[in-house]
Amino acid sequence: MGKTFSAAEVNKHKSAESAWTIVDGGVYDVTEFLEDHPGGKKILLNSCGKDSSDSFWKFHSKKILTKTAAKMLIGSVEGQAKL
Repeated sequence: MGKTFSAAEVNKHKSAESAWTIVDGGVYDVTEFLEDHPGGKKILLNSCGKDSSDSFWKFHSKKILTKTAAKMLIGSVEGQAKL
């Protein structure tokens, strides 16, 4: 899955300049997707810097994670990431 990041490292990436989020232990760099997110940039930014698994699964199917988000996967998070 690539590099392993700490939850603290992911937490540093919660701005429009560098937006990372965690879904099911995977770390996704969604920076380039902010403007294209169907729900809007703001809602996606609110999920950055932390584990957004619960909110992700409320609105998305597994297909979104395996097709669209797969291109944004940059690694995994070590341990349990509940920020």
